[in-house]
Amino acid sequence: MSHELWTTLSLADVMRDLSLDHAAQQLDDATQKAIARNDSPTSLLDHLMREQLRVLLEARARDSLKRSAIFPLSTLDTYDYDFPEEIDREMIARAASLDFIKNHTSVVLLGPSGVGKTHIGNAIGQLACLRGHRVRFTTAADLANDLVAAQGRNTLHKRLATWASPELLIIDELGYLALDSRQADLLYQVFNRRYQRTSTLVTTNLAFKDWGTLFHNNAAASAIADRLVHKGLLVRILGPSYRSPKGVAA
Repeated sequence: MSHELWTTLSLADVMRDLSLDHAAQQLDDATQKAIARNDSPTSLLDHLMREQLRVLLEARARDSLKRSAIFPLSTLDTYDYDFPEEIDREMIARAASLDFIKNHTSVVLLGPSGVGKTHIGNAIGQLACLRGHRVRFTTAADLANDLVAAQGRNTLHKRLATWASPELLIIDELGYLALDSRQADLLYQVFNRRYQRTSTLVTTNLAFKDWGTLFHNNAAASAIADRLVHKGLLVRILGPSYRSPKGVAA
């Protein structure tokens, strides 16, 4: 762009060239309001930049949520804490603070089928997306199958790196489907790579004492459980299923 051209651009055009499209769109209206209120130029600039930042952060959050593959989307506000027979709301509030992500620790939601573990886990994941964290959701079965397929294509190292990279990895339904020994070994590698580097949130219906049957190896099961609860949060939820006649679909 020649010197003559960029010196003749309007302020709105300059903003657009700087990728400040929202501020450019709001410029005329915001300027008129600032004049009417006798605001200072700095106040006008502050308003425009803060609005531009808000739009940018909202767009990033939407993109992060889309990339996370969280399904179904949920919020903690829509969870019925009165339904379970036992649930530690204070522990869930600690998880929702997202300090565990900053500390590279993990969260385990443990309880029988249908008590809302996925609902809570996905709600925490959605909060993390809105706070700008890189999040990825998967079921344990899908993760295991993805790793087995990668091993068959000789791309296992790349896939392990992919699953190790999100700041928060949500692994849903661990223990709901049986794993063969190869799937169990590959899942162990994911947990091991993420330990103290990134955070993992697991929902499971299996008590830790039963993980030996899931991973076909008591030593590996114990190591995974230790890594997950080391300085992490364990939330036990007890009660009937939301999907039973007493409850509602969760």
